Amino acid sequence: MSKRPKVTVLMSVYNSEEYLHEAIDSILNQTFKDFEFLIINDGSTDKSLKIIKSYKDTRIRLIDRENWGLTRSLNQGLEIAKGEYIARQDSDDASVPERLEKEVAYLDAHPQAGMVGSNYTITDLKGKPKVTTNVFTHPADLKLCQVTCNQFGHGSVMMRKSVIDKVGGYDATVGYVEDYDLWTRISRVADIANFEEPLYLYKSNDKGVSLQNQELQIKQTFAVRDKAFKHFRSHRRQYRIYSYHPSGQDYRRRKSTLYRNLAYLYREDGSIIRAAQMLLVAILFTPKNKRNYRLLAKTLLKPRAPSWEFEFL
Repeated sequence: MSKRPKVTVLMSVYNSEEYLHEAIDSILNQTFKDFEFLIINDGSTDKSLKIIKSYKDTRIRLIDRENWGLTRSLNQGLEIAKGEYIARQDSDDASVPERLEKEVAYLDAHPQAGMVGSNYTITDLKGKPKVTTNVFTHPADLKLCQVTCNQFGHGSVMMRKSVIDKVGGYDATVGYVEDYDLWTRISRVADIANFEEPLYLYKSNDKGVSLQNQELQIKQTFAVRDKAFKHFRSHRRQYRIYSYHPSGQDYRRRKSTLYRNLAYLYREDGSIIRAAQMLLVAILFTPKNKRNYRLLAKTLLKPRAPSWEFEFL
């Protein structure tokens, strides 16, 4: 490994003994080798620390201390990371062997990019695949979509450290959506992208923090979304509002939903004409979708009527 590693893989661990071996092994067995593996044991009370110490790989750098919580732990990791790129990894998930190699190659080839992630496969707790995500991948689509909802799996992301330093790292005040908030801020200063292929395996855990606090997380998500939309309203020229990257029928369906969500936000903001414009674009993408026509009529004819339901992509 070089004196300064190309990549810092950053993982915070809290009571993850059941899946920790798999998470660590998936990083140590990467085809790309030039990285440090910064593991922060965030006050675990189970066997997590013992498991981490059982590894003798010199690329592992262990920080062991009391519990601070995920966001503070990640920010600590960002401060002491040595890598040019920062790759996230959650302690109960896994990365496919080629993940780091492909993400490094992308950032090396695209200096305007601040981060890259990928689609990811959602598995049960035994690792059996359930479904693979279908996120936007092109930078122009992603920059616009991040105004309305998150399109990145946190653990799948690799970021340019210089860009993280520029936007200030994670914001602990936003709650459980510290990742969505950071991606929106990165998208304002650099390109963002996703790989079409899934490079990450995400375990769906019904006992996880996110699911236990789903209502609060949705509220926090909408708070970040509204802040992102406010920036979008003030800096429209930074966004390619009318972009198209042919990817088939499902792409057109998702783009239609994206413009419908932008129409929703404009309507909530009292901008009826802008909302109608977005719905017209939604119709162009899916001309057979009758819902778009109904919402357009409702927007123009009954602008004070209750709004429709926001849709998550």
